Amino acid sequence: SEGTLTVMPKVGFNYSDVSGAGKIIDNKGGFAAGAEVEYRINTWLGLSGGLMYEQQGFKHKQSDNKLKTEYINIPILARFYVWKGLTLSTGLQPGFLTKAKFGKSEEIDVKSDINKFDLAVPVAISYDFPFGLNIELKYYDGIVDVIKDKAGNTFGTSSMTSRWYEEKNKNRTL
Repeated sequence: SEGTLTVMPKVGFNYSDVSGAGKIIDNKGGFAAGAEVEYRINTWLGLSGGLMYEQQGFKHKQSDNKLKTEYINIPILARFYVWKGLTLSTGLQPGFLTKAKFGKSEEIDVKSDINKFDLAVPVAISYDFPFGLNIELKYYDGIVDVIKDKAGNTFGTSSMTSRWYEEKNKNRTL
């Protein structure tokens, strides 16, 4: 309802891949957890901001090597309440790289090859069940290249951006 503040703890699964790398890259799953706080402006609109820890990356099809990245993401969203429990959201999500490893059995630190800042445009659909559970599916498309633009980096390319995200969460109203 209008004027309420809601804390939304979030735990879920992150399924990520990159665009711009052709057919040599496969999706990689990871863990996501954090929380968002939403202020409900009126019956149909809310604004939220959050702090999320997310494991992202990709798998190289030919070598089975994986890029494992970890980010602290800050989703800033406008949430539109369109129908009895159904919500559509969009906004911006800046993210900050905390870890980057590449390899299979022996991983090397590749943090210097990865952009430390990420920016994505998330679009989400969620449903609030009457008993307090919320399920959300969020797609986001990265604006910033994952790989730094420098010759001789570990990946041989610089034009890859991240995408995809899915989570489940539970809301708690204050």
